[in-house]
Amino acid sequence: MKDSCNRLATLISALCLILFISGCSANDNKDTLHSLYFPHIASNTKWDTEVCLINTSGINPLKGTLTAFSDSGAQTSQKAVELAPHARVQFIVSTDFTSPEGIGYMIFKADAPDVAGYMKFYIESNYRGAIPAVARINTGSLSIPHIASNKKWWTGLSLLNTTNRPKTLTFEFNDGTTLTRTIDPNEHQKFSIKSLFPQAPRPDIKSGMITGTSGVIGLMLIGSNPGVGNRYLGGMLLTDQTDTDLYFPHIARFKKWWTGIIVYNPSSSPARLTIAPYRANGNPLPPQTIDVAPETKYQKAAKDMKFEPGTAWFRVSSDQAVTGLEIFGTKDHKRLGGYACVNISKSRGVFPKLEKQGMTGIALVNIQDKPVTVTLEAFTDSGEKIASRSYPLNPHQKLISPAQSLLPDDISSATYIGYWATHPVVGFQLNSSKDGMLLDALPGL
Repeated sequence: MKDSCNRLATLISALCLILFISGCSANDNKDTLHSLYFPHIASNTKWDTEVCLINTSGINPLKGTLTAFSDSGAQTSQKAVELAPHARVQFIVSTDFTSPEGIGYMIFKADAPDVAGYMKFYIESNYRGAIPAVARINTGSLSIPHIASNKKWWTGLSLLNTTNRPKTLTFEFNDGTTLTRTIDPNEHQKFSIKSLFPQAPRPDIKSGMITGTSGVIGLMLIGSNPGVGNRYLGGMLLTDQTDTDLYFPHIARFKKWWTGIIVYNPSSSPARLTIAPYRANGNPLPPQTIDVAPETKYQKAAKDMKFEPGTAWFRVSSDQAVTGLEIFGTKDHKRLGGYACVNISKSRGVFPKLEKQGMTGIALVNIQDKPVTVTLEAFTDSGEKIASRSYPLNPHQKLISPAQSLLPDDISSATYIGYWATHPVVGFQLNSSKDGMLLDALPGL
């Protein structure tokens, strides 16, 4: 009897331990699921940052806390946020948070996962760039698909260790150069590529990888150096995500604009790229084949890619998983915007800001071999829907227009547009200031 009781007690203890561990794991996953990271904040005498949150649920309200941290991970300030279904809020860090110059990053923790957002960095009347907030923590190595560090350009990296353990990061650049750097628990570090090589400029460094980055998130910014006469700024998240299909949903007109294409092969094997262009009506054009060496990139201006006249967008398919980005710039050197082209296809998303002092352009591409219907809905900050319209798209057809023209009613009071499609599509938005000085780009979030 005593042995039976002991065995029963042991069994109950083991079961309790399993349930405890399972509960901890579930809570850890829940916490990650409901966290949205803003891994870089710049608010000082030179820079400022705009932060946006959108409740993407049309049914449930969203409650959460937006917490600001110093670079070392110390909490500096906090805001309670409540959003009705489809509601939106944005903050200017310099005016909406105390001691903004001491903020290195922010984390929004919510009671539901239905949230999207972005960071917008800018120097007033000079340049700006927008990057999506981070909902997924990296578990693998991070690709740096493009580096420009020379007399005309600077490249900056921002990295956040989301774990409670220090990380030793290894930087491996395309020329074979290797560097290591340690980042403490919950620490945020920001630095330029130039600062890694104080002895001499390294314009020969064009791309790279960062290993040891499980639990690390971050972004890169690329901008014009002061004094060169250009006002370019753009950026993208640094992620471990790659794919065998990348989508480039727009080619800007060559007269006033240039379009830059970058595809980075992070693997140790050569990658064969098949570039498949399409007209706006979805008709295919002759494809091209390009080989990219291991751990190098394919970089080209769209005007030099020998596309036929009328090419509106294209897909890049690869026999190796790759990553990439698309950049738009004006030939007067005043505006630039770009975004990563990995995993941007989705059946539901938002274009998170309609420009009030300028223009918002939106493009959507049906990447399917079958027809798709896309519905656009314009919302105010309070979540009120003020306009809606559906568009049938033929296979591979593209829809592009100023935001105002996409919907049948006046949307001047709207602050963003949501979309949903019968099958995944690819979309992006460009925001331009009225004076033609500022530009930023975001994929559908």
